[in-house]
Amino acid sequence: MIAFKKLIEGRALYQEPDKIWVAKGRRFFAVDYDGKRVGRVFTVPGGWKERLMTCGRVLTQGSRNDIRILLPLKNENLLVVAKRKVLIFSRDGKVVNIWTGFQGNKPGHQGACVTPDGTIFFTEYLLNPKRDHEIRLWRSKDDGMSWQIAKVFDPGDIRHLHFVKWDEYAQCLWMGTGDYGENGAENRLYQSVDNGDSWRLVGQYSQDWRAIGVCFTENYLYWGTDAGSCPDTVHFVRMNRQTEQLEVLEDMEGPCHGCASYKDGRAFFSTGVEGGENERDNIARMKILGGDGKLQTVWECKKDWLPLIVQYGVMRFPLGTDNCTRACFTTMGLAGGHGETIMIEK
Repeated sequence: MIAFKKLIEGRALYQEPDKIWVAKGRRFFAVDYDGKRVGRVFTVPGGWKERLMTCGRVLTQGSRNDIRILLPLKNENLLVVAKRKVLIFSRDGKVVNIWTGFQGNKPGHQGACVTPDGTIFFTEYLLNPKRDHEIRLWRSKDDGMSWQIAKVFDPGDIRHLHFVKWDEYAQCLWMGTGDYGENGAENRLYQSVDNGDSWRLVGQYSQDWRAIGVCFTENYLYWGTDAGSCPDTVHFVRMNRQTEQLEVLEDMEGPCHGCASYKDGRAFFSTGVEGGENERDNIARMKILGGDGKLQTVWECKKDWLPLIVQYGVMRFPLGTDNCTRACFTTMGLAGGHGETIMIEK
């Protein structure tokens, strides 16, 4: 039986086998698996307006001025994404580079990754309602000190990028796009086997290809669709690695807002509350993938009182879970003291 407990208030950004990187407002630090801080506290620099906008949960979530992505880099520096900025921190707390050349406030929560050779990938995520923006995948080969475009989508091609993720099984990269288009044309899955030099289109033309992230096993890629506002049910699907055929396994109660696979072979998925027509109710759910390919709900919580425009009711996993064995996640916009709380497996 799987059970979870509260670990600490804050947001889990990156998980390592012995610690979890946590953000509170514009500060971030590492804690052990008992919630005790290990090491120094880092602070994202900013003026009084930025600091004010992170004084309290409502202001923080409404302004999106907090920290959303953290990646340990191969040279031991830390990459941190705050609103419209990518900052590179040395381990002694100094900011050694700031990059602002991307579009949007931030990538999606699985929208950045580091490959084994240290290459960083960074996706652009913006509303783009008129489809009048180029959308770019960025790459850095010098630990975030300079950035180059790895792939460009022309205006009108897609809305935005959802994720980019390294696959330890196949030693390759996967990238997902969204959201709509004629016959679901904007929803795509790409693969790169040459560290981002080229990208092969694997699947398209269905809301079933619309994923905010993927989970890896030896034989399949799994994901839940992010299609809560489309005239169809929300699906849990998997793709066979050999045939690249997509199989719908079951319906989900709401759009999939989180997923994480672990070193011990387990995979977790979370549904959210965003007010879409396909949502069954106002409850966010945490699910584990069983050996029979079916999902089992292991934890659930209702949406809190905050308007959806301020914060959806979601559960988000940190990056880095593929090298870990103990599940943790962050609750956001949920009732009962789960506004922004890190939960950990008992």
